[in-house]
Amino acid sequence: MTNIKQEEITGIILAGGKSSRMGKDKGLCGFKGKPLVSYAIDALAPLCRNLMISANHFPEKYAKYNLPVVEDEIKGIGPIGGILSCLKKSPTRHNLVLSCDTPFVSTDLFRYLLENIENYQVVAPSHETFLIEPLSAYYNTNVIADMEAVVSEKNFKLLNFFTKIRFKALPYSPGLPFYIPYSFININTPDDLEKARRYSI
Repeated sequence: MTNIKQEEITGIILAGGKSSRMGKDKGLCGFKGKPLVSYAIDALAPLCRNLMISANHFPEKYAKYNLPVVEDEIKGIGPIGGILSCLKKSPTRHNLVLSCDTPFVSTDLFRYLLENIENYQVVAPSHETFLIEPLSAYYNTNVIADMEAVVSEKNFKLLNFFTKIRFKALPYSPGLPFYIPYSFININTPDDLEKARRYSI
């Protein structure tokens, strides 16, 4: 579906976690000269006319980005809380979700997801024996009711939720021209931040 226009897509940046292992707000941690959240903005901006940031702790710190900051309606339930709250605020049917702690995820990956959404409600990359990346994925707003239902049942795992909707795991493999083996390196601790500096953006 490459014919989806930029104004029809909203980018949702997840920066709402507790960052307890980092010791400070993860999205604002500096990495190679700019805050982690900036990498997510840069990855999504070419495809999305609308962007919003999911943040629960000190959302005013993100004010300088001049983007809507959405707090979780239900706090403390993990990423599903941030995604649900943002989908409910999204002005578009098509949404791209990206966690702020994966700075190596590229615009090309999201373009690849958009080309393969077909009639699926969520499309997420899968790699290395089907490991699924739900925080670098496409979400249609028509999942809201189903997502609210699993949250009401206190079932907060996204992978469990995917079994209840039209979900596609899209292979992300070395055969793709934009593939890099460290795309989904996740930065949770100061040590992770240091290790990630070895890789190029």
